[in-house]
Amino acid sequence: IDVSGERYRLVGFDTPETWQPRCAYERALGETATARLVDLIGSGRVVDLVVLPGRDRYDRGLARLFIGGADVKDVLIAEGLARAYDGGRRAGWC
Repeated sequence: IDVSGERYRLVGFDTPETWQPRCAYERALGETATARLVDLIGSGRVVDLVVLPGRDRYDRGLARLFIGGADVKDVLIAEGLARAYDGGRRAGWC
């Protein structure tokens, strides 16, 4: 997610790739996850980005995103658009 010129990696979950996906299903699901996040952000509810210490290997800041008090991680996982992720090797989406 990009906020005020800074790029953040939202932690605790993994979503399907939209950039260089491994199959059409992964691209479609990734685009659905992206659209859902845009919808949540535009919902009119309070958006709170909690910046965490550290940076990822791509030099992005680390953060958690809450909308209306709900962690977007939990929303996207519950809707089947993401998986819990704590680091290490990610499972494929294809």
